[in-house]
Amino acid sequence: MLQISPDTAINFKHLRQYVGDDTALTAEVFGLFRHQTDMWCKALDAKADDETWISIAHTLKGTARAVGACGLADVCENAELLTGKNATATARTVAVQDIQSWIEAVNHRISRWEYRQTLAALRS
Repeated sequence: MLQISPDTAINFKHLRQYVGDDTALTAEVFGLFRHQTDMWCKALDAKADDETWISIAHTLKGTARAVGACGLADVCENAELLTGKNATATARTVAVQDIQSWIEAVNHRISRWEYRQTLAALRS
C-alpha cells in the first residue's frame, strides 16, 4: 500500500522559488491546484483511450509540479507510461487510486497551511 504523509506532500522550498514568501500568491496557486485537480480527476478513468489518459496524467503532473507536490508529480509521470500493452485495467486503476490519494494528501497539507495563515492573521 502507498504510504503518503501530508507533511511531505508539498515541497515548500521548491514552491518558494516561484512565489517567494508572498502568501497571497501562494494561496492563489493553491486555489488553482485545487480547481485543476478537481476538474481533471473527474475525467481520469482507467478505461480511457491512451491519448486521453496521457493528456490528463500529464496535466495533473504539471499542476503538481507547480505547487511542489513532487510525489504526486512522480505518480502522474508513472501513470503516463500506462498506455498500449502497459494499459492494463489493474495498473490504471491502481494509478488512479494513487493519484487520488496523493491529491488528498496535498489538499490536506494546503488546508493546514491555510489554517496557519488564518491564525497568523488573527494574531496580527
